[in-house]
Amino acid sequence: MDYHEEMDYQLCDRVWQRVAPELDPYPEVRAAAAEPAGETCPVRRGMMPIEQLRKAIEGELTAQRAYMAHARCAGGSAGRTLMQMASEDGRHACRLRSLYYLLTGECWEPERGCGCAGETMSLCRFLRQRYQMEMTAADRYEDWADAMEDPCMADLLRQLAEDDRCHAAAVMRLLENRLG
Repeated sequence: MDYHEEMDYQLCDRVWQRVAPELDPYPEVRAAAAEPAGETCPVRRGMMPIEQLRKAIEGELTAQRAYMAHARCAGGSAGRTLMQMASEDGRHACRLRSLYYLLTGECWEPERGCGCAGETMSLCRFLRQRYQMEMTAADRYEDWADAMEDPCMADLLRQLAEDDRCHAAAVMRLLENRLG
């Protein structure tokens, strides 16, 4: 039965309920409507390590804070680039938290201040560290996407991997400008 046929049966059943509620011409439609939604539409998980997903969320939030701290020190166009990456990492954390909810059915909030950015290091040292971390995160998201059964979730993870590779390229440009 395709989507339109199912919708027609649901519409007809609602009409019958108003006109002759004592009749039950479509018992399977009413039975399906009575089932809890969570049980009729399960999320296909794939191979998503939930504890590692939590660490990834914390990692994105830590990166956001670190980029913000170094953006203030860098100033100018470098500071604007770092602030943009901080904003994007904040969105990554939100997207990963949504993915976490879809997989577990639970809202998870990292502890406030988790993964503190720590001391502010020199900008060049920070950029070197961030380049490596962005590439590692991109590879991890790609691996998770490859193991994911759900195509929407796999696409989300691939988008995050692409964003992190773009961050690594932006970090490299900042280093070239700084050291060149």
